Amino acid sequence: MKTKNLIIILLAFTVNVLFAQRDKEEGDPMFKSAYTKYENKDYSGAYLDYTTFLMKKPKDANATYNRGLCAYELKDYKDGITNFNKSIELGRKKADGYYSRGLCNYSLFNYELAIADFDTALTLKTNYTKALTYKGAALNELKKYKEALDILNQAVNSDPNYETAYYYRAITKYYLKDYQNGLDDCNKALAIKTYYETYFWRGLHYLNLKRYQESITDYDTVIAHDPKYAKAYYNRAISYYDLKNYEKALADNKKSLELDPTKPEAYYNRALDKYQLGKYKDAEPDFNAAIDLKLNNAKHYTQRGMNYYYQGKYSQAISDFNTAVLKDPKYEDAFYYRALTKYYLEDDKGVIEDCTSALAIKKSSDTYYQRGISKYNLKDYAGAIDDFNESLKIKPDYKLAILERGIAYYQTEKDALALADLNKAIELNPKSSRAFYYRGKLKKYMNDLAGSCADLKQALSLGEELAGDEMTKNSCK
Repeated sequence: MKTKNLIIILLAFTVNVLFAQRDKEEGDPMFKSAYTKYENKDYSGAYLDYTTFLMKKPKDANATYNRGLCAYELKDYKDGITNFNKSIELGRKKADGYYSRGLCNYSLFNYELAIADFDTALTLKTNYTKALTYKGAALNELKKYKEALDILNQAVNSDPNYETAYYYRAITKYYLKDYQNGLDDCNKALAIKTYYETYFWRGLHYLNLKRYQESITDYDTVIAHDPKYAKAYYNRAISYYDLKNYEKALADNKKSLELDPTKPEAYYNRALDKYQLGKYKDAEPDFNAAIDLKLNNAKHYTQRGMNYYYQGKYSQAISDFNTAVLKDPKYEDAFYYRALTKYYLEDDKGVIEDCTSALAIKKSSDTYYQRGISKYNLKDYAGAIDDFNESLKIKPDYKLAILERGIAYYQTEKDALALADLNKAIELNPKSSRAFYYRGKLKKYMNDLAGSCADLKQALSLGEELAGDEMTKNSCK
């Protein structure tokens, strides 16, 4: 069975570091106290001291600016903007004031405003690396990846040792599907500074380059740093899935959902893990959850339909395939798997219709084979042979197609062709009871009674019960 798994495109998870130059006023003890507390990362204490200082000197632009820095570090971005605005109004026109306000806007998801601030900073300070970098990051968030790439190239050129510029450029290249160069940027960033978010993105580049074990190693690093990072478990699960290590994929998707139970893709992927492990009943609630959470395109309904199919819930399977076809009339898998379900419902005409629809979208050896089987069942042996021929053009070593074509040749009395196919089928699968059975029947008509009896005896030993009746008819000993 063919399955599909979903790789999620993640929004950039950013950690903004201000890096702005603060003005220091040596003369006032309160200003000096605030400055020292900020240096020691006591941002709340620094904020209070700057506030006390500003009660005496309310028009001090530098203290107002520095209080904005404290607000930023305390993640009170709106207050940060208020302070930076006031510092600018008070005459502080330095580039870092606009840059810092831009970071606050960026953190509040006001990306257009952030870009305007970074642009102003760049007019005051040409090739301001940090302003270029975060302008590129904001353009990423607006999905303007080509523009972002141009800006981040400028950032890297202005300071080749600034790790953050490589980090954001790696993210840009991920969205542009330039995974190899994105990987190179991650490596450059990590050579400058070891940062677990860079490992996260490098793992994603490895994943898309199908370097699954290296991706897993990077996500091991991320999870060791942050055991509650749901997206890291989710992405590592995809690598395990693609390596066919479904048990580990299942464990990671389970952990991902424990940490973030709102992610429909994680339910879907956990369902796929269970499906691959043959745990169809257990997979059903996860498929339901994914679809209930609006992960409900043709692929998702088709996969749930396949899960119903393997449980023998054919009416539910048909319903899901019907929905899939309505959602996407060009989704070949929905027609193919609906055809398989109709086959088990003994609706051979329906099988032929759905296989024909699937083949109009995509030529497939399996689909030709399945249509050939239903044509055979309807005694259209010539049509069946045509379909088996088409199947074998695509996949010359298709064992079942060779076997069933041989049987169809037998039914049309093309004995030499039938014998050649049945011989080949046995060569490819020496335990095919059906191949021995029909070759035994064929040899009788070719006047090889001993060969017929030997083949029928072998068929019976392999579990073909009808062979016993044929042996009796042939008076085989």
